[in-house]
Amino acid sequence: MKSKLNVEIIINKIRNLEDVILKPITDIVALKISKGSYDGGPENNITKAEEITAEYISENHSTLDDFYEELTMLDGGIKGMEAIAGTIYQYYTARDHLDFETVKNNISGKKDITLKTITDLVAYKIAESADDQGVDLNFISAQTFVAEYISRNFKNTEELETKISKLGKGKDMQGLSAFADVVYNHFVNKSK
Repeated sequence: MKSKLNVEIIINKIRNLEDVILKPITDIVALKISKGSYDGGPENNITKAEEITAEYISENHSTLDDFYEELTMLDGGIKGMEAIAGTIYQYYTARDHLDFETVKNNISGKKDITLKTITDLVAYKIAESADDQGVDLNFISAQTFVAEYISRNFKNTEELETKISKLGKGKDMQGLSAFADVVYNHFVNKSK
């Protein structure tokens, strides 16, 4: 298994202008964010671009030299920077998109603690009901309910997090529990 680069170190290199290649790529990613449905204003777009650029590099390259090698293969100049920024933006939008399979895989792969916690809470509600089928089947049902509900009602993670925050009035666990109630009640009422 290849070791990952530290995301925070990469973000610091971008912010401190230690790397003359990373900053322009990040700026292009921020521009792409500003022109899409993820636009959060100039400062938020820059911050998000820094984060996703660093995450992309960390996830896909074991060293910065590996990243630069990819850039060189793409042209190395402005066209290469634009191409890699496009790849980073696509990585972000694909990762952030909440389709059924993505949500289900994020739950089963334990890639998203929020989704996993909601699923566990829904599984617990199933276990406490007349529909109890045992731990494994309850979890599978909960996973399906959560993936279906989220993929139908939210286009991205930010929308989901906003809803959970509103439900919890700023308290994370309260929001997760309230959201699990919404999902559970939706499917209980749907099956009647």
